[in-house]
Amino acid sequence: MTLRLADVLADPDLSLRLVDGALAALNRPVRWVAVTELADPRPFLSGGELVLTTGLSQRTVRAQREFVARVAEGRAAGLGFGIGLSHDRIPGGTLAEARVHGLPVLEIPYETPFIAVDRFVADRILEAQYGRFADLLDEHDTLAKSLLSGRGLGALIESLHQILGAPAMVLDVYGGVLATAPSSAAWPVEQILFAARSPAAGRRDQTSILPITVEDTVEAYLCCRRPRRSADVLPYAVSLVGLELARRRAELAGKRRLAGQVLEDLVRGLIGGPEAERRLAPFGIRATDEHALLVASVAAADGRRLLGAPPLTGATTAVVEDCLIAVLEPGQPAREVAMLLHAHLSRHGDPARVGVGGWYTGMTGLRWSYYEAHEAMTRGAGINEREQMSLSGLLLASEDVPLRDLARDVLRPLRLFDAEHGGSLVETLRAYLDTNGSVAAVAQRLIVHRNTVRYRMEQIEKLTGRSLAGTADRVQLWLALAATRLDTD
Repeated sequence: MTLRLADVLADPDLSLRLVDGALAALNRPVRWVAVTELADPRPFLSGGELVLTTGLSQRTVRAQREFVARVAEGRAAGLGFGIGLSHDRIPGGTLAEARVHGLPVLEIPYETPFIAVDRFVADRILEAQYGRFADLLDEHDTLAKSLLSGRGLGALIESLHQILGAPAMVLDVYGGVLATAPSSAAWPVEQILFAARSPAAGRRDQTSILPITVEDTVEAYLCCRRPRRSADVLPYAVSLVGLELARRRAELAGKRRLAGQVLEDLVRGLIGGPEAERRLAPFGIRATDEHALLVASVAAADGRRLLGAPPLTGATTAVVEDCLIAVLEPGQPAREVAMLLHAHLSRHGDPARVGVGGWYTGMTGLRWSYYEAHEAMTRGAGINEREQMSLSGLLLASEDVPLRDLARDVLRPLRLFDAEHGGSLVETLRAYLDTNGSVAAVAQRLIVHRNTVRYRMEQIEKLTGRSLAGTADRVQLWLALAATRLDTD
Protein backbone atom coordinates (compact mmCIF):
# COMPACT_ATOMS: atom_id res chain seq x y z
CA MET A 1 0.00 0.00 0.00
CA THR A 2 1.42 3.39 -1.02
CA LEU A 3 2.21 5.82 1.79
CA ARG A 4 0.50 9.17 1.23
CA LEU A 5 0.85 12.61 2.78
CA ALA A 6 -2.49 12.16 4.54
CA ASP A 7 -1.11 9.07 6.34
CA VAL A 8 1.77 11.11 7.79
CA LEU A 9 -0.59 13.86 8.86
CA ALA A 10 -3.00 11.39 10.48
CA ASP A 11 -0.45 9.81 12.86
CA PRO A 12 -1.32 11.07 16.37
CA ASP A 13 2.21 10.60 17.75
CA LEU A 14 3.64 13.14 15.31
CA SER A 15 1.05 15.86 16.02
CA LEU A 16 1.44 17.45 12.60
CA ARG A 17 -1.01 20.09 11.36
CA LEU A 18 -1.99 21.07 7.83
CA VAL A 19 -1.45 24.83 7.66
CA ASP A 20 -1.99 25.38 3.98
CA GLY A 21 -2.89 23.26 0.96
CA ALA A 22 -5.90 21.62 -0.69
CA LEU A 23 -7.16 18.37 0.80
CA ALA A 24 -6.75 16.69 -2.60
CA ALA A 25 -3.01 17.33 -2.39
CA LEU A 26 -2.84 15.08 0.66
CA ASN A 27 -3.25 12.08 -1.68
CA ARG A 28 0.27 12.63 -2.98
CA PRO A 29 2.53 9.59 -2.42
CA VAL A 30 5.53 10.08 -0.14
CA ARG A 31 8.66 8.29 -1.35
CA TRP A 32 11.06 9.45 1.39
CA VAL A 33 11.96 12.29 3.77
CA ALA A 34 14.55 14.97 2.98
CA VAL A 35 15.80 17.23 5.80
CA THR A 36 17.52 20.37 4.54
CA GLU A 37 18.48 23.92 5.44
CA LEU A 38 20.02 24.61 2.03
CA ALA A 39 18.77 27.58 0.06
CA ASP A 40 18.54 25.32 -3.02
CA PRO A 41 17.79 21.66 -2.25
CA ARG A 42 16.95 20.73 -5.88
CA PRO A 43 20.16 18.74 -6.58
CA PHE A 44 19.22 16.37 -3.75
CA LEU A 45 15.56 15.83 -4.66
CA SER A 46 14.32 13.13 -7.04
CA GLY A 47 10.58 13.70 -6.60
CA GLY A 48 8.03 12.55 -4.04
CA GLU A 49 9.97 13.58 -0.90
CA LEU A 50 8.48 15.21 2.16
CA VAL A 51 10.95 18.09 2.67
CA LEU A 52 11.56 19.12 6.30
CA THR A 53 13.14 22.46 7.27
CA THR A 54 13.37 24.91 10.20
CA GLY A 55 13.90 27.88 7.86
CA LEU A 56 17.37 28.55 9.27
CA SER A 57 18.58 30.24 6.06
CA GLN A 58 15.20 31.79 5.20
CA ARG A 59 15.31 35.12 7.04
CA THR A 60 13.80 37.31 4.31
CA VAL A 61 10.56 37.00 2.39
CA ARG A 62 12.52 36.66 -0.83
CA ALA A 63 14.61 33.80 0.56
CA GLN A 64 11.44 32.10 1.84
CA ARG A 65 9.67 32.34 -1.52
CA GLU A 66 12.75 31.21 -3.50
CA PHE A 67 13.19 28.19 -1.22
CA VAL A 68 9.55 27.07 -1.64
CA ALA A 69 9.70 27.60 -5.41
CA ARG A 70 12.78 25.38 -5.63
CA VAL A 71 11.19 22.67 -3.46
CA ALA A 72 8.13 22.70 -5.73
CA GLU A 73 10.39 22.53 -8.79
CA GLY A 74 12.00 19.41 -7.26
CA ARG A 75 8.53 17.76 -7.35
CA ALA A 76 8.36 17.32 -3.58
CA ALA A 77 5.22 15.76 -2.12
CA GLY A 78 4.97 18.45 0.57
CA LEU A 79 6.83 20.79 2.92
CA GLY A 80 7.12 20.19 6.67
CA PHE A 81 8.12 23.31 8.62
CA GLY A 82 9.50 22.93 12.15
CA ILE A 83 8.53 25.84 14.41
CA GLY A 84 10.06 26.95 17.70
CA LEU A 85 13.64 27.03 16.46
CA SER A 86 14.45 29.53 13.69
CA HIS A 87 10.83 30.74 13.49
CA ASP A 88 8.06 30.78 16.04
CA ARG A 89 5.55 30.22 13.26
CA ILE A 90 5.60 29.45 9.56
CA PRO A 91 6.63 32.63 7.69
CA GLY A 92 4.10 34.40 5.49
CA GLY A 93 6.41 34.31 2.47
CA THR A 94 6.63 30.53 2.75
CA LEU A 95 2.84 30.11 2.86
CA ALA A 96 2.24 32.60 0.03
CA GLU A 97 4.64 30.88 -2.36
CA ALA A 98 3.30 27.44 -1.38
CA ARG A 99 -0.20 28.55 -2.45
CA VAL A 100 1.20 29.63 -5.83
CA HIS A 101 2.60 26.14 -6.47
CA GLY A 102 -0.15 24.15 -4.75
CA LEU A 103 2.42 22.71 -2.31
CA PRO A 104 0.93 21.39 0.98
CA VAL A 105 2.60 22.82 4.10
CA LEU A 106 2.60 20.86 7.37
CA GLU A 107 3.44 22.47 10.72
CA ILE A 108 5.79 20.37 12.86
CA PRO A 109 5.68 21.31 16.58
CA TYR A 110 8.83 21.88 18.57
CA GLU A 111 8.15 18.70 20.55
CA THR A 112 8.30 16.49 17.43
CA PRO A 113 11.87 15.88 16.23
CA PHE A 114 12.47 15.52 12.52
CA ILE A 115 13.91 12.06 13.11
CA ALA A 116 10.49 10.91 14.35
CA VAL A 117 8.91 11.93 11.05
CA ASP A 118 11.79 10.34 9.15
CA ARG A 119 11.44 7.06 11.08
CA PHE A 120 7.66 6.96 10.62
CA VAL A 121 7.96 7.37 6.84
CA ALA A 122 10.82 4.86 6.57
CA ASP A 123 8.97 2.24 8.63
CA ARG A 124 5.77 2.57 6.60
CA ILE A 125 7.63 2.39 3.27
CA LEU A 126 9.55 -0.71 4.35
CA GLU A 127 6.33 -2.32 5.60
CA ALA A 128 4.73 -1.68 2.21
CA GLN A 129 7.77 -3.11 0.40
CA TYR A 130 7.84 -6.23 2.54
CA GLY A 131 4.12 -6.63 2.02
CA ARG A 132 4.58 -6.32 -1.72
CA PHE A 133 7.41 -8.87 -1.67
CA ALA A 134 5.16 -11.31 0.17
CA ASP A 135 2.36 -10.71 -2.33
CA LEU A 136 4.82 -11.15 -5.19
CA LEU A 137 5.99 -14.49 -3.81
CA ASP A 138 2.37 -15.61 -3.55
CA GLU A 139 1.78 -14.53 -7.17
CA HIS A 140 4.90 -16.41 -8.31
CA ASP A 141 3.63 -19.50 -6.49
CA THR A 142 0.21 -19.16 -8.11
CA LEU A 143 1.68 -18.91 -11.61
CA ALA A 144 4.03 -21.86 -11.09
CA LYS A 145 1.21 -24.05 -9.74
CA SER A 146 -0.97 -23.11 -12.70
CA LEU A 147 1.72 -24.16 -15.15
CA LEU A 148 2.32 -27.45 -13.32
CA SER A 149 -1.39 -28.22 -12.99
CA GLY A 150 -1.43 -30.16 -16.24
CA ARG A 151 -3.48 -27.48 -18.01
CA GLY A 152 -0.35 -25.81 -19.36
CA LEU A 153 -0.11 -22.38 -20.93
CA GLY A 154 -3.84 -21.67 -20.83
CA ALA A 155 -3.98 -22.05 -17.03
CA LEU A 156 -0.88 -19.90 -16.60
CA ILE A 157 -2.31 -17.02 -18.66
CA GLU A 158 -5.67 -17.30 -16.88
CA SER A 159 -3.91 -16.92 -13.51
CA LEU A 160 -1.88 -14.00 -14.83
CA HIS A 161 -5.10 -12.35 -15.99
CA GLN A 162 -6.56 -12.69 -12.48
CA ILE A 163 -3.42 -11.29 -10.84
CA LEU A 164 -3.12 -8.29 -13.17
CA GLY A 165 -6.81 -7.56 -13.45
CA ALA A 166 -6.27 -7.10 -17.19
CA PRO A 167 -6.41 -9.24 -20.37
CA ALA A 168 -3.26 -11.24 -21.16
CA MET A 169 -2.11 -13.25 -24.18
CA VAL A 170 0.80 -15.23 -25.61
CA LEU A 171 1.34 -14.61 -29.32
CA ASP A 172 3.88 -16.49 -31.42
CA VAL A 173 6.09 -14.64 -33.89
CA TYR A 174 3.91 -15.74 -36.84
CA GLY A 175 0.67 -14.31 -35.42
CA GLY A 176 -0.72 -17.46 -33.78
CA VAL A 177 -2.47 -16.94 -30.44
CA LEU A 178 -1.11 -19.65 -28.13
CA ALA A 179 -3.19 -18.65 -25.10
CA THR A 180 -5.44 -15.76 -24.08
CA ALA A 181 -7.51 -14.75 -21.06
CA PRO A 182 -10.29 -13.94 -20.94
CA SER A 183 -11.29 -15.96 -23.98
CA SER A 184 -13.52 -13.11 -25.18
CA ALA A 185 -10.63 -10.62 -25.37
CA ALA A 186 -10.03 -9.21 -28.85
CA TRP A 187 -6.43 -8.55 -29.84
CA PRO A 188 -5.15 -6.55 -32.85
CA VAL A 189 -2.62 -9.22 -33.77
CA GLU A 190 -1.13 -7.51 -36.83
CA GLN A 191 -0.62 -4.22 -34.99
CA ILE A 192 0.96 -6.02 -32.03
CA LEU A 193 3.40 -7.88 -34.27
CA PHE A 194 4.29 -4.67 -36.08
CA ALA A 195 4.88 -2.88 -32.77
CA ALA A 196 6.96 -5.79 -31.44
CA ARG A 197 9.20 -5.74 -34.52
CA SER A 198 9.35 -1.93 -34.67
CA PRO A 199 9.47 -0.63 -31.07
CA ALA A 200 10.13 2.92 -32.27
CA ALA A 201 6.69 2.99 -33.92
CA GLY A 202 4.97 3.22 -30.50
CA ARG A 203 1.58 1.89 -29.45
CA ARG A 204 -1.63 3.80 -28.90
CA ASP A 205 -3.44 1.14 -26.86
CA GLN A 206 -0.62 0.97 -24.27
CA THR A 207 -0.38 -2.81 -24.58
CA SER A 208 2.75 -4.18 -22.92
CA ILE A 209 4.63 -6.50 -25.30
CA LEU A 210 7.39 -8.61 -23.74
CA PRO A 211 9.56 -10.90 -25.91
CA ILE A 212 9.91 -14.56 -24.92
CA THR A 213 13.12 -16.28 -25.99
CA VAL A 214 13.95 -19.95 -26.32
CA GLU A 215 17.64 -20.76 -26.90
CA ASP A 216 18.41 -17.07 -27.59
CA THR A 217 15.70 -16.79 -30.26
CA VAL A 218 12.49 -14.81 -29.84
CA GLU A 219 9.68 -17.35 -30.21
CA ALA A 220 6.67 -15.45 -28.85
CA TYR A 221 5.42 -12.35 -27.05
CA LEU A 222 3.61 -11.98 -23.74
CA CYS A 223 1.05 -9.19 -24.10
CA CYS A 224 -1.12 -7.50 -21.48
CA ARG A 225 -3.27 -4.40 -21.41
CA ARG A 226 -2.83 -1.68 -18.77
CA PRO A 227 -2.75 -3.75 -15.56
CA ARG A 228 -5.10 -2.50 -12.85
CA ARG A 229 -2.73 -3.96 -10.26
CA SER A 230 1.05 -4.22 -9.95
CA ALA A 231 2.86 -5.58 -13.01
CA ASP A 232 5.94 -6.66 -11.02
CA VAL A 233 5.01 -10.28 -11.69
CA LEU A 234 5.44 -9.96 -15.47
CA PRO A 235 9.19 -10.83 -15.67
CA TYR A 236 8.51 -14.08 -13.80
CA ALA A 237 5.56 -14.81 -16.08
CA VAL A 238 7.84 -14.32 -19.10
CA SER A 239 10.33 -16.87 -17.74
CA LEU A 240 7.56 -19.41 -17.06
CA VAL A 241 6.11 -19.01 -20.55
CA GLY A 242 9.63 -19.48 -21.95
CA LEU A 243 10.01 -22.72 -19.97
CA GLU A 244 6.69 -24.02 -21.28
CA LEU A 245 7.59 -23.19 -24.88
CA ALA A 246 10.99 -24.88 -24.44
CA ARG A 247 9.22 -27.97 -23.04
CA ARG A 248 6.84 -28.00 -26.01
CA ARG A 249 9.76 -27.67 -28.40
CA ALA A 250 11.61 -30.58 -26.80
CA GLU A 251 8.47 -32.75 -26.89
CA LEU A 252 7.87 -31.86 -30.54
CA ALA A 253 11.52 -32.61 -31.41
CA GLY A 254 11.19 -36.08 -29.86
CA LYS A 255 8.03 -36.81 -31.83
CA ARG A 256 9.70 -35.59 -35.02
CA ARG A 257 12.62 -37.95 -34.51
CA LEU A 258 10.31 -40.93 -33.97
CA ALA A 259 8.03 -40.09 -36.89
CA GLY A 260 11.05 -39.39 -39.08
CA GLN A 261 12.52 -42.82 -38.35
CA VAL A 262 9.29 -44.56 -39.39
CA LEU A 263 8.93 -42.47 -42.56
CA GLU A 264 12.56 -43.06 -43.45
CA ASP A 265 12.14 -46.83 -43.04
CA LEU A 266 8.98 -46.70 -45.16
CA VAL A 267 10.57 -44.65 -47.94
CA ARG A 268 13.61 -46.91 -48.08
CA GLY A 269 11.43 -50.00 -48.15
CA LEU A 270 12.81 -51.36 -44.87
CA ILE A 271 9.28 -51.95 -43.53
CA GLY A 272 6.08 -52.99 -45.26
CA GLY A 273 2.71 -51.27 -45.37
CA PRO A 274 1.12 -53.02 -42.33
CA GLU A 275 4.14 -52.34 -40.09
CA ALA A 276 4.33 -48.71 -41.23
CA GLU A 277 0.60 -48.29 -40.65
CA ARG A 278 0.92 -49.63 -37.09
CA ARG A 279 3.90 -47.40 -36.24
CA LEU A 280 2.42 -44.23 -37.78
CA ALA A 281 -1.00 -44.59 -36.13
CA PRO A 282 0.14 -42.87 -32.86
CA PHE A 283 0.99 -39.79 -34.92
CA GLY A 284 -2.52 -39.63 -36.38
CA ILE A 285 -1.49 -40.89 -39.83
CA ARG A 286 -4.06 -43.47 -41.00
CA ALA A 287 -3.77 -45.55 -44.17
CA THR A 288 -7.44 -44.98 -45.04
CA ASP A 289 -6.94 -41.20 -45.21
CA GLU A 290 -5.60 -39.22 -48.12
CA HIS A 291 -2.31 -37.46 -47.32
CA ALA A 292 0.11 -35.15 -49.11
CA LEU A 293 3.73 -34.61 -48.11
CA LEU A 294 5.87 -31.50 -48.05
CA VAL A 295 9.65 -31.89 -48.07
CA ALA A 296 11.68 -28.85 -47.02
CA SER A 297 15.33 -28.04 -46.47
CA VAL A 298 17.60 -25.08 -45.76
CA ALA A 299 21.12 -24.78 -47.08
CA ALA A 300 22.71 -23.91 -43.73
CA ALA A 301 20.27 -25.72 -41.41
CA ASP A 302 21.44 -28.28 -38.90
CA GLY A 303 19.30 -31.03 -37.40
CA ARG A 304 18.66 -29.03 -34.23
CA ARG A 305 17.21 -26.12 -36.17
CA LEU A 306 14.88 -28.41 -38.13
CA LEU A 307 13.80 -30.17 -34.94
CA GLY A 308 13.11 -26.80 -33.32
CA ALA A 309 10.89 -25.46 -36.11
CA PRO A 310 7.43 -24.43 -34.81
CA PRO A 311 4.55 -26.92 -35.20
CA LEU A 312 2.29 -26.72 -38.24
CA THR A 313 -1.46 -26.79 -37.73
CA GLY A 314 -3.04 -29.70 -39.59
CA ALA A 315 0.21 -31.56 -40.22
CA THR A 316 2.46 -34.15 -38.62
CA THR A 317 6.07 -33.07 -38.95
CA ALA A 318 9.16 -35.24 -38.95
CA VAL A 319 12.88 -34.88 -39.63
CA VAL A 320 14.57 -37.23 -42.08
CA GLU A 321 18.30 -36.54 -42.36
CA ASP A 322 18.60 -32.91 -43.56
CA CYS A 323 14.93 -32.44 -44.48
CA LEU A 324 11.81 -31.46 -42.57
CA ILE A 325 8.81 -33.55 -43.67
CA ALA A 326 5.20 -32.46 -43.18
CA VAL A 327 2.43 -35.05 -43.63
CA LEU A 328 -0.72 -33.01 -44.27
CA GLU A 329 -4.03 -34.10 -42.82
CA PRO A 330 -6.95 -34.59 -45.24
CA GLY A 331 -8.32 -31.37 -46.64
CA GLN A 332 -5.43 -29.12 -45.62
CA PRO A 333 -4.44 -26.40 -48.15
CA ALA A 334 -1.05 -27.69 -49.28
CA ARG A 335 0.09 -24.42 -50.84
CA GLU A 336 -0.75 -22.34 -47.74
CA VAL A 337 0.98 -24.79 -45.40
CA ALA A 338 4.00 -24.82 -47.73
CA MET A 339 4.17 -21.01 -47.55
CA LEU A 340 4.04 -21.12 -43.75
CA LEU A 341 6.75 -23.80 -43.65
CA HIS A 342 8.88 -21.75 -46.03
CA ALA A 343 8.47 -18.70 -43.75
CA HIS A 344 9.51 -20.76 -40.73
CA LEU A 345 12.70 -22.02 -42.35
CA SER A 346 13.61 -18.72 -44.06
CA ARG A 347 13.35 -16.80 -40.80
CA HIS A 348 17.12 -16.55 -40.30
CA GLY A 349 17.78 -15.38 -43.85
CA ASP A 350 18.88 -18.68 -45.40
CA PRO A 351 17.16 -19.66 -48.67
CA ALA A 352 14.66 -22.45 -47.99
CA ARG A 353 13.39 -25.03 -50.48
CA VAL A 354 9.95 -26.62 -50.17
CA GLY A 355 8.59 -29.34 -52.44
CA VAL A 356 4.88 -30.21 -52.57
CA GLY A 357 3.78 -33.81 -53.23
CA GLY A 358 0.41 -35.08 -54.41
CA TRP A 359 -2.54 -36.47 -52.42
CA TYR A 360 -2.63 -40.27 -52.11
CA THR A 361 -4.04 -42.90 -49.76
CA GLY A 362 -2.24 -45.79 -48.10
CA MET A 363 1.38 -46.34 -47.16
CA THR A 364 2.41 -46.66 -50.80
CA GLY A 365 0.77 -43.30 -51.37
CA LEU A 366 2.94 -41.77 -48.65
CA ARG A 367 6.06 -43.04 -50.41
CA TRP A 368 4.93 -41.76 -53.78
CA SER A 369 4.02 -38.32 -52.38
CA TYR A 370 7.43 -38.19 -50.68
CA TYR A 371 9.25 -38.93 -53.94
CA GLU A 372 7.26 -36.23 -55.74
CA ALA A 373 7.88 -33.66 -53.01
CA HIS A 374 11.56 -34.53 -52.71
CA GLU A 375 12.11 -34.23 -56.45
CA ALA A 376 10.27 -30.87 -56.48
CA MET A 377 12.34 -29.62 -53.52
CA THR A 378 15.59 -30.25 -55.39
CA ARG A 379 14.63 -27.78 -58.13
CA GLY A 380 15.78 -24.78 -56.10
CA ALA A 381 14.82 -22.16 -53.52
CA GLY A 382 11.19 -21.28 -52.96
CA ILE A 383 8.06 -23.40 -53.16
CA ASN A 384 8.03 -25.96 -55.95
CA GLU A 385 4.92 -27.85 -57.00
CA ARG A 386 5.16 -31.50 -57.99
CA GLU A 387 5.63 -32.62 -61.55
CA GLN A 388 4.80 -35.97 -63.05
CA MET A 389 7.30 -38.39 -61.52
CA SER A 390 9.84 -39.87 -63.91
CA LEU A 391 12.01 -42.95 -63.58
CA SER A 392 15.07 -40.73 -63.34
CA GLY A 393 13.41 -38.68 -60.60
CA LEU A 394 12.55 -41.84 -58.72
CA LEU A 395 16.15 -43.01 -58.97
CA LEU A 396 17.44 -39.66 -57.73
CA ALA A 397 15.04 -39.68 -54.76
CA SER A 398 15.82 -43.24 -53.72
CA GLU A 399 18.22 -43.75 -50.83
CA ASP A 400 18.72 -47.38 -51.81
CA VAL A 401 20.67 -46.49 -54.94
CA PRO A 402 24.21 -45.05 -54.39
CA LEU A 403 23.67 -42.68 -57.30
CA ARG A 404 25.59 -39.74 -55.85
CA ASP A 405 28.69 -41.84 -55.26
CA LEU A 406 28.50 -43.24 -58.80
CA ALA A 407 27.94 -39.75 -60.19
CA ARG A 408 31.03 -38.37 -58.48
CA ASP A 409 33.00 -41.28 -59.92
CA VAL A 410 31.79 -40.61 -63.47
CA LEU A 411 32.48 -36.87 -63.34
CA ARG A 412 35.74 -36.99 -61.38
CA PRO A 413 38.04 -36.88 -64.47
CA LEU A 414 36.24 -33.82 -65.81
CA ARG A 415 36.34 -32.01 -62.45
CA LEU A 416 40.06 -32.76 -62.04
CA PHE A 417 40.77 -31.44 -65.55
CA ASP A 418 38.77 -28.26 -64.89
CA ALA A 419 40.57 -27.70 -61.59
CA GLU A 420 44.05 -28.20 -63.04
CA HIS A 421 43.57 -26.28 -66.29
CA GLY A 422 40.86 -23.76 -65.41
CA GLY A 423 38.60 -25.54 -67.88
CA SER A 424 34.83 -25.68 -68.33
CA LEU A 425 34.23 -29.32 -69.32
CA VAL A 426 31.51 -29.95 -66.72
CA GLU A 427 29.74 -26.73 -67.63
CA THR A 428 29.98 -27.58 -71.33
CA LEU A 429 28.64 -31.11 -70.76
CA ARG A 430 25.64 -29.77 -68.84
CA ALA A 431 24.87 -27.23 -71.54
CA TYR A 432 25.25 -29.90 -74.25
CA LEU A 433 22.78 -32.25 -72.57
CA ASP A 434 20.35 -29.44 -71.67
CA THR A 435 20.19 -28.34 -75.33
CA ASN A 436 19.68 -31.91 -76.62
CA GLY A 437 23.14 -32.10 -78.15
CA SER A 438 23.04 -28.86 -80.16
CA VAL A 439 26.59 -27.58 -80.68
CA ALA A 440 25.26 -24.24 -81.95
CA ALA A 441 23.05 -23.76 -78.89
CA VAL A 442 25.95 -24.60 -76.55
CA ALA A 443 28.25 -22.15 -78.35
CA GLN A 444 25.63 -19.43 -78.03
CA ARG A 445 24.99 -20.14 -74.33
CA LEU A 446 28.68 -20.27 -73.37
CA ILE A 447 29.70 -17.51 -75.84
CA VAL A 448 32.42 -19.60 -77.48
CA HIS A 449 33.14 -20.78 -81.04
CA ARG A 450 31.48 -23.97 -82.27
CA ASN A 451 34.85 -25.56 -82.84
CA THR A 452 35.69 -24.93 -79.19
CA VAL A 453 32.53 -26.83 -78.21
CA ARG A 454 33.45 -29.75 -80.52
CA TYR A 455 36.98 -29.86 -79.07
CA ARG A 456 35.59 -29.96 -75.54
CA MET A 457 33.22 -32.77 -76.50
CA GLU A 458 36.18 -34.83 -77.69
CA GLN A 459 37.97 -34.22 -74.39
CA ILE A 460 34.89 -35.24 -72.42
CA GLU A 461 34.56 -38.52 -74.34
CA LYS A 462 38.27 -39.23 -73.94
CA LEU A 463 38.37 -38.52 -70.20
CA THR A 464 35.13 -40.34 -69.28
CA GLY A 465 35.43 -43.21 -71.73
CA ARG A 466 31.82 -42.62 -72.84
CA SER A 467 30.39 -41.66 -76.18
CA LEU A 468 28.10 -38.66 -76.39
CA ALA A 469 26.55 -40.18 -79.49
CA GLY A 470 25.27 -43.22 -77.56
CA THR A 471 21.95 -42.99 -75.74
CA ALA A 472 23.02 -45.19 -72.81
CA ASP A 473 26.16 -43.13 -72.18
CA ARG A 474 24.31 -39.85 -72.50
CA VAL A 475 21.71 -41.04 -69.94
CA GLN A 476 24.49 -41.99 -67.52
CA LEU A 477 26.16 -38.61 -67.87
CA TRP A 478 22.82 -36.78 -67.46
CA LEU A 479 22.00 -38.73 -64.29
CA ALA A 480 25.47 -38.03 -62.93
CA LEU A 481 25.01 -34.30 -63.44
CA ALA A 482 21.51 -34.38 -61.93
CA ALA A 483 22.72 -36.31 -58.87
CA THR A 484 25.66 -34.00 -58.21
CA ARG A 485 23.36 -30.98 -58.54
CA LEU A 486 21.47 -32.29 -55.48
CA ASP A 487 24.66 -32.08 -53.44
CA THR A 488 25.45 -28.51 -54.45
CA ASP A 489 21.95 -26.94 -54.43
